[in-house]
Amino acid sequence: MVRAGEALATVPHGYTILLPPGWIRVSLSQPLDKAVEDITDRMFARLQRDAFPAERRKIEETVREIVRKAKADNGIDLYLPVEELHGVTVAASFIVGGLFMQGEVDALAALTLSGQLAADGSLADIDGSVGARVERTQAADAARGEIVDVATRHVDYAFPIPNDDRRWLTVTFSTPGGGVPDDQVADALVELFDAMMSTFAWKIQ
Repeated sequence: MVRAGEALATVPHGYTILLPPGWIRVSLSQPLDKAVEDITDRMFARLQRDAFPAERRKIEETVREIVRKAKADNGIDLYLPVEELHGVTVAASFIVGGLFMQGEVDALAALTLSGQLAADGSLADIDGSVGARVERTQAADAARGEIVDVATRHVDYAFPIPNDDRRWLTVTFSTPGGGVPDDQVADALVELFDAMMSTFAWKIQ
């Protein structure tokens, strides 16, 4: 049973998510090249800028495709780790995006829609906004132009913006785990993502 938190009096103007060490938030409203540069610079922060040029170019190509795809999917912000964990590169990221619902959508209709979206998952209370959480595995498909050529584990959240039920936020997480989307690495990363989402808070000032 989901119990929504205290209702906000106004439409929020943003949100916050607490991130673990090594993760960064990148605005997708900035030009593609600037976003790629920001991410790559953070990944190579401990090295001189001209160190390992071949490796940097390879990382830039991967990051560019991630950012390009996130922008194409109406992404607002991209979150990803830029530091290794125990000497291992963490293969995971999530995108916060926006949706605009056509037609009249009031609070009751939004709650009904959340229930429909949660049919394959569960309802979720995101700082007082009742939405849906759906977990799925997506097979690799070269025809979709996937960045990685292995199956990936996905967790999707969707929920309305308070006092503006026609506008929704979506938060989409993905990881290939340690190479298999249902391995212990994937399980741990999904748990980490859900922990991050538990810190989601609307900005009202």
